[in-house]
Amino acid sequence: GDVAYSFPEEVKRGSVIENIAKDIGIEVGKLATRKARIDVDRNSKGYFEINRSTGDVIVTERIDREGLCGKKSTCILKQELVLEEPLELHRISFHIQDINDNSPQFKKDTIKFEISESAAKGSRYRLDEAHDADIGQNAIQGYSIETNEYFRLNVIEKGGGGKYSELILQKELDREQKKELTIELVATDGGTPQRSGTAVIHVSVLDANDNAPVFSQAVYGASLLENSPLDIVVITVSATDADEGVNGEVTYEFDHISDESYNVFSIDQKSGEVRVSGPIDYEHLSSYEMQITAKDGLGLVSYCTLIIEITDVNDNAPITTIKSLKNPVPENSPPGTEVGI
Repeated sequence: GDVAYSFPEEVKRGSVIENIAKDIGIEVGKLATRKARIDVDRNSKGYFEINRSTGDVIVTERIDREGLCGKKSTCILKQELVLEEPLELHRISFHIQDINDNSPQFKKDTIKFEISESAAKGSRYRLDEAHDADIGQNAIQGYSIETNEYFRLNVIEKGGGGKYSELILQKELDREQKKELTIELVATDGGTPQRSGTAVIHVSVLDANDNAPVFSQAVYGASLLENSPLDIVVITVSATDADEGVNGEVTYEFDHISDESYNVFSIDQKSGEVRVSGPIDYEHLSSYEMQITAKDGLGLVSYCTLIIEITDVNDNAPITTIKSLKNPVPENSPPGTEVGI
């Protein structure tokens, strides 16, 4: 039968997970004579071995859940116990649990805004989202800023999970009184012990820039074959600004991009063209969601969401693996004799 074990990531090499001999009901003394071993696919890495003297499953390599499974809610390593004489195969599922071993991090240490003194109370300014490689309760749970008279913080939960924050102007700015503001932003996770990351918000107060860029769509969608060549244009986003001169010059950039998307797509700051910049594999990730910022020459910004669905192509051949083979086979072997897996 199949066996499943659950244990935390980053356990020490040599740690015992469980006793598989007891779990599958085989005498420990038979493990050596039946050449018991934990087997993996030829394209996979082995993290475990079986102690034939005790039946214990032992960790042999460092196990980093984030490196293996990224942001997936479940992280499972599937391997197999192979026995010979007679041939026998047991599938083993190792469920890797997350621990709070990563702190929240912002993309930039300093988040810069240029805000007009004519900005109305209630104006909102989206802040860079922090990234935490952990999941669940160990991921980012909240944001806070130090107390100040001009801004308060609003924390928003994203539809697909995760949180981001935005500044809300609660007192009108006056450039003649204060030209610059510096506020500390803190992201905290929910682990024990709790971890945090910080960034500094730097606000420059400007003379009036009356119009922010406006995207033609709030959400852009595109589909892309997984074998698409590098530098192909996926989609072009577009925002317009009613101001003239430097106040109307729009530039584009990714507001927050996940580790999975970081080296896969790029955006032209002037044209808004989103291009393929790295390998795309449907089997690794079937869709990408990105936030794009349009900023005018004096710092007013607007945002849109880009969702790219990856289309599968038939680029993987079936793999046949011989797990074990009995050779030679006596000519008087009765029908039904197992000779290989």
